[in-house]
Amino acid sequence: MNERTLMDDPARVSEIVAALRRAGSFALDLEFVSESRYIPELSLVQVGWGDPDSPAVAAIDPLAVDVEPVAQLLADPEVEKVLHAAQADLALLGQRFAVAGRNVFDTQIAAAYLGIGDQIGYGNLVQKVLGVTLDKGAQFTQWSRRPLDDEQIRYALDDVRYLPEIRRRLGEQLDARRRMAWVREESQRLAAANAERPKPEEIYRKIKGWDRMAPRSQGVVRVLAAWRERRALAGNKPPQWVLQDRVLLEIARRPPKKLADFERVRGIKEGFVRRHGRELLERVREGLAHPLEPSPRPPALSDEQKVQSSMVSAIVQAMSREAGVAPRFVASRDEVEALVRWWGSGDRELASAPELGILTGWRRQLAGQPVLDWLAGRTSIVAAADGIELRTVESPQGQR
Repeated sequence: MNERTLMDDPARVSEIVAALRRAGSFALDLEFVSESRYIPELSLVQVGWGDPDSPAVAAIDPLAVDVEPVAQLLADPEVEKVLHAAQADLALLGQRFAVAGRNVFDTQIAAAYLGIGDQIGYGNLVQKVLGVTLDKGAQFTQWSRRPLDDEQIRYALDDVRYLPEIRRRLGEQLDARRRMAWVREESQRLAAANAERPKPEEIYRKIKGWDRMAPRSQGVVRVLAAWRERRALAGNKPPQWVLQDRVLLEIARRPPKKLADFERVRGIKEGFVRRHGRELLERVREGLAHPLEPSPRPPALSDEQKVQSSMVSAIVQAMSREAGVAPRFVASRDEVEALVRWWGSGDRELASAPELGILTGWRRQLAGQPVLDWLAGRTSIVAAADGIELRTVESPQGQR
């Protein structure tokens, strides 16, 4: 098989899928076109499998052949899928084929857990791990146009050609440092988060500023955002092309009662009102009739808790740096604040603690327990040459 040949034969694709399943692990990458589209257009599927030193590779043409059999392997727990920076690929396959990734190994996450680099690009990772410099000349190819030339296909195949060997080398390092489970847990979390789109009725939460509006206006935002989401999906156009966020929010703040009221909304065009005005009025009335219930907000941190939050963040940073792990994988700012609020409540039994990653599993071992020890006064923070250190607080003489 000439690897520069674009696979467009269903029988050959079936053979490749069978080979991937037998291999038990394969590299996967996608090329797609996202410009002017809400859901990117899948334009190429690349796979690599077999001997990491010299893997077989193939580029499959989704414009000519059904690639769903490849996509369905994403959900097979018996077959490992190796991707780099997998979020966009997992989301696209999930949206198009309704598959949720299982047994995913993200080499970008693995690199972050080994201290190689946080959010490192594929080309830089190949250079650091294998000493190979990739030719990125075809990086901005219009992948949906046919035919693709040899340079384009070679560039695409390079995105999976080196992944099996990188997986092998990073896996050895992870096993040696007992961190393979960490990477699998984070990769699976990423896969689960991108398994399906939010429901249209929940998409309003992505609009900045909705939570600072009155309940009746929030109801309008929710309904208009759901209406816009469905139209955007139907035409595969970015939601902002249907109705801009700032215009949607202005309609919610000053709900129109008749078509003429749209004239006062800055940024809305006459043609849009002519086509959609009556339907928008119905949606506005629906939103006003169903205001959102006020969401309980976490109480503001006290001055003391703000100090504690800063110190807890410093401990997380220090423990993460010492372990060579990106702090964002250990605890977010919101999680730190939630931990401090719980501690300040006085009910400090772990059984009553909020569900926070930093209090479970490897995160608890790495940073959660040091944080709890400091909050409980069992350790103190002291300045060190390269940051901070935690030192055990000695009990008064005669006490234990």
